[in-house]
Amino acid sequence: MDSDNLSADSSSMDDESNEGEVNSELGSSSSGSDFEHEAYSIVVLIRIMCDEMGINLRMPQHNIGLRGHQYIYEILHGNPINCKELFRLEVDTFWALCSTLRGEGFLMDSRREVSVEEAVAIFCILVGHAQGQRMVADRFQHSSETINRHVRTVMNALCELGRHIIRPTHTDEPHPYIAGNPRNMPWFEGCIGAIDGTMIDAIVPTEVREAYRNRKGRVAQNVLCACDFDMKFTFVYTGWEGTAHDARVLINAMTQSNINFPTPPPGRYYLVDSAFALSLGYMPPYPRERYHRSDRHNQRTFTSYRDYFNFRHSSLRNVIERTFGVMKERFRILSLMPSYSVGRQGKIINACCALHNFIRITTPNDWLFADAHSMRICLNQSSGPTDAASSSHQANMTSASAQAMGTIRDNIALSMWAAMGEN
Repeated sequence: MDSDNLSADSSSMDDESNEGEVNSELGSSSSGSDFEHEAYSIVVLIRIMCDEMGINLRMPQHNIGLRGHQYIYEILHGNPINCKELFRLEVDTFWALCSTLRGEGFLMDSRREVSVEEAVAIFCILVGHAQGQRMVADRFQHSSETINRHVRTVMNALCELGRHIIRPTHTDEPHPYIAGNPRNMPWFEGCIGAIDGTMIDAIVPTEVREAYRNRKGRVAQNVLCACDFDMKFTFVYTGWEGTAHDARVLINAMTQSNINFPTPPPGRYYLVDSAFALSLGYMPPYPRERYHRSDRHNQRTFTSYRDYFNFRHSSLRNVIERTFGVMKERFRILSLMPSYSVGRQGKIINACCALHNFIRITTPNDWLFADAHSMRICLNQSSGPTDAASSSHQANMTSASAQAMGTIRDNIALSMWAAMGEN
């Protein structure tokens, strides 16, 4: 009997304690709702008083949607297609870029809780889709001033990265693309890349707008670039007006000591188009001959060794055109440049070229590249574009230089023509 009474008493005590816990939870919930109701009443009362006194309350502008770090997390850990479409990068490439910029000291986390990943994402959306800074600010829930500051920071970091990865490659031996193709070897074994200019839309003051208006009527700047056969930029020169001729820009780049133009070593040369003069180190096609031709034409359609040389020259030199195409497809800002200063527009272009090279190095099978080759990045080999192939010199535009390069071109063309006849 005593044990039964004891168990009954304990069960009643348990019921009372459980009931007390429920009541306490209800009480806390009730007190919580009362607190929220009281806080809301206070806010309404303050607003009414401010309206009566003619005081305008300042309301936060960016108070909707995911915050920046939350948005980045969802994109990078969600469907990888989102990263490609929004940031114009593969997920692995995005992580590698952030790791490189942070590891090399080019970019650091902000003390205002903006991480390297968020800053890079802000820059990628802005240059990838030509979004206005106000739109990007709304997406990341930051002020326009914060967006502008981090865009500038990432731009400068990428320009610094570009000093290490925008440089010549394979200057001492034939490029693997040349060496591995019997259509190009041994005739073009001395070729190290191609040079050409491209027009990038520009926003300039009214008083100088006509100087930037090119022959197609667009206000643009003429950007001179060199690339290798891996579709990587080896030289970028921005800031010239759209009316400037490509040859003039190249001569200026070669003669200015602070530009660090990658001069081809002896016996090596770039492929250029007919806008450039024939001289040692720069091989244009034969003038007044057919140049572009469909691959469907057979050998019998060639009329002379000059015609055939121009066809093969065009097939190699169009690597610069394809490289421009990939970069402009990825970075829409190059076709819709915002109203930055002219100097900042040039830095944006340099940053895009550096990012293009980084993607090509770390992700050779990126969806925007037609071909993939094994490459790797090594930032410790050079502190900048100061290697042996990057010294400036006086442009040799003499008749002797043109005659020497013309002889090299004739030898290549005649030997190719003879080899084609044997086949």
